[in-house]
Amino acid sequence: MHPNLNYNLDNGREFYNWIMNNSETNLNGMEYAVFGLGSSAAHAAYYNVIGKSLDKRLEELGASRVMEIGLGDDGDCIEDDFDNWMEGFLNLLREKTFDDGEKEDVVLEDVIDDAAGKMDVIQQREQLQLHQIRHNSESSAWKDGLEDVRIKCPGVALSNDEMRMISNKFPSLVLRPRESELARKDLFHLNQLPDQFYAYGTMSLDVIGNKILGVDAGETGIHELKLATPNMTYETGDHLVVYPQNSQCIVEAYLDMLDVDRHAIIAEHGQPISYPFPKGLTVYETLTHCVDLGALPSPSFARMIIGRKDLDYKAEVAYPRRTVLDLILQHGRRLSLEDLLFQAVPMKPRYYSIASSNVKHPNEIRLVYRRVKYVSKLGMLREGICTNYLSHKGYIDPGKYAHIAAYVNTNSTFRLPKSVETPLLFIAGGCGVAPIRGLLEERVALAQNGKLGPATLYLGFRSPDDEVYRQRFEEAIKFGALTDAQISYSTGSANNSVVSDVVLKNGARVWTHFEEGGVTFLCGGARSFGAAIESAFLNIVQEHGKKDFVAAEQYLRTMIKNGRLMDDLAD
Repeated sequence: MHPNLNYNLDNGREFYNWIMNNSETNLNGMEYAVFGLGSSAAHAAYYNVIGKSLDKRLEELGASRVMEIGLGDDGDCIEDDFDNWMEGFLNLLREKTFDDGEKEDVVLEDVIDDAAGKMDVIQQREQLQLHQIRHNSESSAWKDGLEDVRIKCPGVALSNDEMRMISNKFPSLVLRPRESELARKDLFHLNQLPDQFYAYGTMSLDVIGNKILGVDAGETGIHELKLATPNMTYETGDHLVVYPQNSQCIVEAYLDMLDVDRHAIIAEHGQPISYPFPKGLTVYETLTHCVDLGALPSPSFARMIIGRKDLDYKAEVAYPRRTVLDLILQHGRRLSLEDLLFQAVPMKPRYYSIASSNVKHPNEIRLVYRRVKYVSKLGMLREGICTNYLSHKGYIDPGKYAHIAAYVNTNSTFRLPKSVETPLLFIAGGCGVAPIRGLLEERVALAQNGKLGPATLYLGFRSPDDEVYRQRFEEAIKFGALTDAQISYSTGSANNSVVSDVVLKNGARVWTHFEEGGVTFLCGGARSFGAAIESAFLNIVQEHGKKDFVAAEQYLRTMIKNGRLMDDLAD
């Protein structure tokens, strides 16, 4: 993975465990501010629990809080939450940094570096370059960062005078003329180089099957993708992490907005240290593989494009799902390559629950996905980048396959119990059927060796047309891998009901399962499905276990801690 995109979550976990359990640490004299991350929609009971705990713990150890904790809510608009909190934080830094009468036109990043007593030499050069661009440009305006600043760029610029726009906010990139009109279909050539893009262990996998599973499910029906994985190992319950690519028509639309040759090369040498993507790629390849062109722009980027500071980010950008391209077209703005790449959201690989068992298919992996496709509140068609990418992956027998770049992410906390006699409860909705399919496939294989413990399935789909894998569930019941299955539909049936209603209806049975030490698997969307099932569980524990709300929460936490309640939830 590219160094600038590689976030090590283990470091954060290690720090949190250390700070929470180390009572001898004295933080007197240290000032701090905390911005927490959470989702009120998906995990209301645990909303921002880490941030709140850390904020309280730092104060207990003697540190001084300089501003109130910020609570980022991914269930609403976390970008706006952070932007508002960061504005207060930067104002606080200014108040602490500037003396009365000192000019405040100094770049804040420089001030922060000076306060720390150091600044990278290359970053200093970048600041000098920006300073020279500002004062040497024919444009004297310096308002919102989008005034024309142009430089000579022969063989790259599309204009007749061979001039191209650059940013007056970010350092300029070194571009080389095209060497070919061919575009790479993947970025494996960067492996073992400083700019390696894919995570270690990523492989090129052949697509040997890709079909819609429902008979009349429509454009957003559930699909099954089959991949050949002869050199890849996995276990039932793991994830496959897929590197998507932007749709070609979207890439073309962005290229039409730029004034540089699509096959111009972002040079391997001489680039600003802050450049966030691999070097040596063409502009076309960078936009295809490295930038999430369907993502929302940050609040600061949106303000730059719109040209005003009084932006209601939630109402104007987040809720209507406006992209960079939308805003540029609406406001008729021009954007340099630098303004786009330095502020664009990096393309992140997508996690998919593996829907097969390595016991049955050691050399194949199956994925289940639903193509994301909807119309925004402003009437714009939106498609999920990765599901759209996967849906166009075809194959022609024999031997002519499409490929995807992917790697296995071990999910060691999501496994069938070692004892085959342990009672199991599977609860899933929609594409949450994927890991359930894999677990049941393994149970069917295990059933060949002897009797298994009881297993119940509560499964929900949008409608009868959306239902998949009924034959597999009937087969699992036949072989003793599943005791019974209750399938419900939220629409289109005589008795519509969501899965959480089915769980509540079977509350006494669920409570008995909990009390007898059974293991529960919960799979589906986090915000609606996961939150609804969590609420149902809390109600069941309170009603049938005669506990109050706090005790019910603790009961579920203990189940999670002891490995008796496992979830694979995502949106």
